[in-house]
Amino acid sequence: MTCTTGLMHSYFLYSAILALKLLVLAPLAAIACQPQNVQRANISDLKNLTPFWLVAGLYITTSPDEQTALTLLRVYVAARLIVALGYIVKLPKPLIEAAFFLSISITSFMGGWVVYTYRAAI
Repeated sequence: MTCTTGLMHSYFLYSAILALKLLVLAPLAAIACQPQNVQRANISDLKNLTPFWLVAGLYITTSPDEQTALTLLRVYVAARLIVALGYIVKLPKPLIEAAFFLSISITSFMGGWVVYTYRAAI
């Protein structure tokens, strides 16, 4: 199975955006009025981005529908941005929770798709 170059480039782009967001949060904690909240956002990202990067990288090797894969990547990035902002500024709690569960659902879907696609290797 192969993945398209465009899909790989999109994965690299969105992964870089998420990594940069993670890097920006660290110094922001030093200057923020509420450094504990920024630190909590950073810890949340560390716990959630690591599985996403692994699973999304594997997902793109399954030759998924390109539009579906791009949508999943974009929605995941948007959801994680909302979650991080929710730690730093006042956002409605239902929005933050929905974004969190959406990001977990996307990673879970991609992981399930990888297992399903490569199930013959068991």
